[in-house]
Amino acid sequence: MKTFRSLVQEAAKPKSRVILFGRMNPITKGHEENVQAAHDIAQKHGADLHVIASHSHDAKKNPLSAEQKVKHMKRAFGHLPSTELKTSSKEAPTILHHAAQAHAAGVKHLIIAGGGDRAAGYHKLLHDYNGVEGKAHGYYKFHKVSNENTGARKEGVSGTDMRKHAASGN
Repeated sequence: MKTFRSLVQEAAKPKSRVILFGRMNPITKGHEENVQAAHDIAQKHGADLHVIASHSHDAKKNPLSAEQKVKHMKRAFGHLPSTELKTSSKEAPTILHHAAQAHAAGVKHLIIAGGGDRAAGYHKLLHDYNGVEGKAHGYYKFHKVSNENTGARKEGVSGTDMRKHAASGN
């Protein structure tokens, strides 16, 4: 049971969240490295981590359903404390929707974690809509939006090869 003092101290701290958003269809060693790096970032900031895989599903490029992705994410990353594993949805398909959900949950500092090819683009996108009302994705206004790089892509870790295996039922 938490003491009154610890509850007051928790409430006084600005709430932070790290979001890692990606296709993850299927999960690769590169995704594992990104999730672990994002978890380390979250721990450094005293934040929770939300790993969000896209809900996209088709035979050619996205062989795993949203349910299968969550199952595999829980098997791979379920041991990480303060980490929520989920997929996007038709109602909340983009990182902007998830930013609005974070704002509604009281998050004041949003940290976008991503590989070197993704983080900067998400950072700009989220800044462009910070405090902008009337958008389909919902409203958010963070005191701070920052991005942290989880590392560069590594040669030999191929999502394309993994998708071929997943599509063939392997």
